[in-house]
Amino acid sequence: MELIERIKNTLPASLAEDATLLVALSGGADSVCLLLALHELGYQVEALHCNFELRGVESDGDEAFCRRLCRAKGIALSVRHFRTRSYATRQGLSIEMAARRLRYEWFGEMCRQRGAAGVCVAHHRDDNIETLFLNLVRGTGLHGLTGMQTMSVQEGVVILRPLLEVSRSEIEDWLQQRDQKWCTDSTNLQEDAALRNLVRLRLMPLLENMNARARENLSGDIRRLEEAERLYDEAVSQALTSLVTADGSMDIARLKESVAPRTLLQEWLHPLGFNSKQISEIYDGLDGSSGSVWASSTHRLLRDRGRLLLQATMPPLSSDEQVMPLGGLFTALSGKRLLIRRQVVNPSTFVVPRDSSIACFDIEKLTFPLTIRPVREGDRMHPFGLDGTRLVSDMMTDKKLSLFEKERQLVVLSGEKIVWLVGQRVAADFEVDDHTRHVMTIHVL
Repeated sequence: MELIERIKNTLPASLAEDATLLVALSGGADSVCLLLALHELGYQVEALHCNFELRGVESDGDEAFCRRLCRAKGIALSVRHFRTRSYATRQGLSIEMAARRLRYEWFGEMCRQRGAAGVCVAHHRDDNIETLFLNLVRGTGLHGLTGMQTMSVQEGVVILRPLLEVSRSEIEDWLQQRDQKWCTDSTNLQEDAALRNLVRLRLMPLLENMNARARENLSGDIRRLEEAERLYDEAVSQALTSLVTADGSMDIARLKESVAPRTLLQEWLHPLGFNSKQISEIYDGLDGSSGSVWASSTHRLLRDRGRLLLQATMPPLSSDEQVMPLGGLFTALSGKRLLIRRQVVNPSTFVVPRDSSIACFDIEKLTFPLTIRPVREGDRMHPFGLDGTRLVSDMMTDKKLSLFEKERQLVVLSGEKIVWLVGQRVAADFEVDDHTRHVMTIHVL
């Protein structure tokens, strides 16, 4: 099949014929081939060229080449200059990661501005094989063995890779048949410039000496692994659905009984920002005591009484006391919504609800205003039905509250006295009795 037809078949079938496609044009053989092939296929293409100002005169020469090419072919071109080194220094990034971030931020901006279906990049079959080896060297799971995808979303930008089934030699042959020149990035020929160059310049020739069909075989392996990945993802999804409860917890005993507990733990936590070292620590400590906490940039995981509890990271509660209204809806600092009501009752017929989310108090025994705040170290209260006071921390432990729940536990105070461990226990001395006529009810919604 002709190269140009293979490119067309790689593009999504849903892509409209009049869709605008932006093409990342570096001036190298791969991107020149991609731009001209899409142009020949009749797509509305516009070129994007990034000048990262990293190679001095050579970078400027690439830009000039792209301008001449697009002018000759009647293709719109947008150019953006980046001060990549200074940006990398400010952000604490490698040059490679800084260039990547700058590139995709601009791609997203241009996609929105042009109403484009996506950005086409010129990664080809040999790039994909190199990515496979780079992932292996760095350490990877099944996902890293499948290389790049023909379509993906990066930094919110739809990325299309129409050349992913085309080899570098086929690209150069196609251009030579058209007598089309291209630029060569000198850093691609330097073994010490990047790890990828070592794979390209030393490892791949060695493998081809062992088997002339090494590239074709490896590309076939990647395609088969892509199919295996789909089966794997389906199995993992079903397993996690059965293991993870609606509140984000996982029973440790059930996890350990599964076919692949370490893998399931990895697939559950890695997308949430937990790194491989943390996940290994969590797995190795599954039988440890309660209370251990691990944190990613977005979530926290707690080992608690035979469970793993997952919670999105939330800002700590303010320790300030909030004054509560005498009635109506009220939202506490924790986000809890409380409904406060006052009513006149008949002592002989009024029944206190047996519901821990509802507290009833004799208004005549309260000191106003009532306040609400998080639990503090050393807090004590006199629980209804018990003699004397108890540490609130001990009461929360008795209720088997997790560390996460304890951190956000609230108390309601009348003057200096705690009258309600919210949602848990009501204090004595404020209870409704046979002489109560005026009742305040606080209901956690």
